Amino acid sequence: MALGNVIRQRRLALGWTLEELAERARLTPNYVGTLERNPSRDPSVSTVIALARAFRVAPGELLGGVRDLGPEATEAARLFEASPPDVQDAVLRLLRATARRRR
Repeated sequence: MALGNVIRQRRLALGWTLEELAERARLTPNYVGTLERNPSRDPSVSTVIALARAFRVAPGELLGGVRDLGPEATEAARLFEASPPDVQDAVLRLLRATARRRR
């Protein structure tokens, strides 16, 4: 799905106006509207990061790298990102060990 469509769908799902998203992303409403309406528009990496921060998701999620995460997975990702590196390392080791056992 084109980035502009993803932005629009997320914005509408959250009940945000174009102005609200623009303010949260520190972009202009005109620019955000242009991104939504023009799927061939190629925004900068900093713009994608600003939009991802506004939506509180990873930039890859806007670009199609992560799809259909449920509420628990989204919460787990946010908690993981907020954890110190040693905790992240321990969680990753645990998840990898668990995944190997399931194979």
